[in-house]
Amino acid sequence: MSQFNVQDISKYRTYLMGIATLMVIFGHSAGNGVVMPGWMESLCGLASVGVDIFLLVSGLGLWYSLNNLKGENLSGGVLKRWYARRYKRILVPYLFIIGFHQVLCIMHGRLIFQALLELSTINYWINHQGAWFIAMLIPVYAITPLHYNISMKIKRPVLYSMSIIVAVVLISGLDYPIESSEGQMIMANIKHVLYHLPSFLIGFILAPFALNHKKVSYFWMILLPVGIVVIQKFTHFGYWPGFLVLPFITICCLLLRYAGRVVTAVLGFFGKISLESYLFNGIVGSWIIWYLPRLYESPLNKGCYLSYLIVFVLGTILAYLVNRLCNRMLNHSTKQ
Repeated sequence: MSQFNVQDISKYRTYLMGIATLMVIFGHSAGNGVVMPGWMESLCGLASVGVDIFLLVSGLGLWYSLNNLKGENLSGGVLKRWYARRYKRILVPYLFIIGFHQVLCIMHGRLIFQALLELSTINYWINHQGAWFIAMLIPVYAITPLHYNISMKIKRPVLYSMSIIVAVVLISGLDYPIESSEGQMIMANIKHVLYHLPSFLIGFILAPFALNHKKVSYFWMILLPVGIVVIQKFTHFGYWPGFLVLPFITICCLLLRYAGRVVTAVLGFFGKISLESYLFNGIVGSWIIWYLPRLYESPLNKGCYLSYLIVFVLGTILAYLVNRLCNRMLNHSTKQ
């Protein structure tokens, strides 16, 4: 078996999203104060690959959604409906969850202006605060139809996208002589987004292969990405874990072929609530500190194991409920 069937990424999409969700939950544990050995903290850093899985699968999914419209003129009303559908899927749960959280923040002393700044995602770009993943998706979704149109009109779309990936890696890996601390912060936030952008573009590259059930050599899926990771790691250039997403997703797809019902059910559940889970995972910890200070400071919470268990359990329950509510709202608006 010398080649990987790219269609497996589409086939196991929800399960891969579930794996990514659990990786993000694990990765956020250190930021929530959970005490762990040094080797586990290092793994928490690598859990950022979960975000790259989200982006790769999103890139693949957006290509599919645009390709389904190829019989129509991708402009005017068609394009507006595409944007509306895409943005509703991320912004309705985002505004519901983070909007409620910002109301609580205002009750605990945050200025209304600061709350609105964070809700708008502008606060990420200037202060690195808030849901950076949503802040990234808003402009990425905006330029995706243009990228798709160009890809469809040129002879070598793969080479075109790979050229952009190389450019993004180079731009994000360079240091820029900015004197002001505010400018340095903004540049760091832009670079943070650019670090993860190649994963989205890789998903875009792989989508036509998945649609046509084509296979890709393991050299491209595992060996070359690992080689790039090694070079970036030892040259200290850019975000070196990023290209691990390809070998990781390839191995996951191979393992998912043999996964049992319990494993797929769990992964499928977390895959369906991935966005809501990510959002709640970032804010429930604050609620515990505000409303359960005795529990948070209790000896029972030594190492923050108990508080993060609550973050995980409560965040998952709330994510499921909000996911169902938002899906009903979106499905109802679509029918109308």
